[in-house]
Amino acid sequence: MTSGQPLPDRIERLTLLAQSLITNPSWEDLTRLLALRIFDSWACDQVVIYAVQSRGSLVHRASFGIDDPPAVAEISLQQHPELASVLSYGRTTWVVDPSGTDRLLPAALGRRDGGGIVIAPLNRVNIPEFVLIATFSEPPPENPASGPFMSSVVSLLELRLAMSQAPTTRRVASDASGMAVEFSDRQQRILERIQDGKTNKSIARELGFSESTIRQETLRLYRSLGVNSRTDAVVAARAKGLLQDASAS
Repeated sequence: MTSGQPLPDRIERLTLLAQSLITNPSWEDLTRLLALRIFDSWACDQVVIYAVQSRGSLVHRASFGIDDPPAVAEISLQQHPELASVLSYGRTTWVVDPSGTDRLLPAALGRRDGGGIVIAPLNRVNIPEFVLIATFSEPPPENPASGPFMSSVVSLLELRLAMSQAPTTRRVASDASGMAVEFSDRQQRILERIQDGKTNKSIARELGFSESTIRQETLRLYRSLGVNSRTDAVVAARAKGLLQDASAS
C-alpha cells in the first residue's frame, strides 16, 4: 500500500478511539481495538503495550495477536540495546524495513519479511511509563497524513494513561470512632493484593506500574490507616470494611 486510506477515514478512526476512552476500557480492549479497527487497513499483525520498569526492562501489560505470550512477557533493554536507543528518543519511531533487526525486538515480536514496526513511548509528564509496539505485515503507507495520524493515536493513548492513573474514583469508609478513611481505586487494588500476600514487585507487574509507585502508594495506605506494616494494614482495612476477609468466604 502506498497511498493509505483517505483523510476522512483517519478522522473516523480517531473519533472511534476517542469515543472508546469514555468507557475507560482496559488495555486489553484497547490493543484489540487498535489492531482490528484503528490499524486494520495497514495490515496490523500485533499490538503490545508494555509497562516501563525502573530496573531497565519492559513488562507485558496487554497484547493482541501474540502467538507465544510467555516469550514476550518481559524485554530486557540490556539485551536489546537498539530498542533502548529507540526509546531514548522519547518519540514515535517507524521501522520501515525490520529485516536484520533481531536486536531490536524478541523474535516473537515483529516481522522480518518486509513489514513495518511502530514503537511509541506513552509518556506521563514527559516520562515514558508505557510503550506501544505495533507490527504490520506490509510496509507503512507512504502518506503525509500517516505521521500525524499515528501521533494523534499516541496522544489519545497517553490520555488513557492519565485517566487510568488519576485517582478520580475514591472509596470512603469509617471505623467505630467515626474517623473517615478514603482510598483511590488504585490504592484499593494494591490493598487487595497486599491481603493476598503479594510483594511490591509482583503488584507492580500485575497492575502495570513501577515498583516505586507501588511503594509510595503503600506508604500512603499506612498513613491513612495509622499502621506501620502490611499485616496491620490488612487488619485495619478489614475492620473499616475496606477489605473482606477472603478466608471467611
